[in-house]
Amino acid sequence: MGGSSQVQSAVAECRTYCETLDYLLPQALCEDWNRPEWDPQFCHSGPWTSCADYCSRVYEALTPACAAQLQPVVRCVAPTYATPNIPPPAACWLGECRAQLFSMTSACYGLQEKLAVARATWQASGVVDYQLTYSRIGDVKARVVVQTGSEPVVTPADAFAWTVPKLFDEVERALHEPGVAPSVTYDRTLGYVVSLAREEGCARASEQVTGIQIEPVR
Repeated sequence: MGGSSQVQSAVAECRTYCETLDYLLPQALCEDWNRPEWDPQFCHSGPWTSCADYCSRVYEALTPACAAQLQPVVRCVAPTYATPNIPPPAACWLGECRAQLFSMTSACYGLQEKLAVARATWQASGVVDYQLTYSRIGDVKARVVVQTGSEPVVTPADAFAWTVPKLFDEVERALHEPGVAPSVTYDRTLGYVVSLAREEGCARASEQVTGIQIEPVR
């Protein structure tokens, strides 16, 4: 990847911003866009001696998917960082760049890797027959009974028949949807999705499914 023209272009652009802005990009995003549970690849560049060295180290550490999403983000946010007074991270800060930022989040913040770990944890648990409950509007609960060789049975009948694999697939779909990043938590023991919401634009994360609990059926 390090020798590709796309990466060379990204490094050159990064170097230009590094040499002309008071804020170091993309490192500044680690402070202004990051969250405690996120782990962006470009925030671990290590010691560096020049802008050229810094930018090369940043892009050498990235996956191709992350590198492809990071460059348009840096290009979009650079004018904001070039202004004398940086606006506070509120009131839809960097609103015009949110679509790029959320696409970058899905590609660069370890979300794909966390999904892979969760899938593997669930697979290793050996649970195949289970009862899944989740919250609907208000305090109403839905229940899905999953048993090998049968279609899932959902109560009430108009509720969606979520299963553990379907929830994993929904996270995967959000990871590849432009301008969207999934906000997801996983059960530490079994790996299944506990809650899932979509983050996009300037609105608060929209909940898709929450309060998920799994009870194995023996």
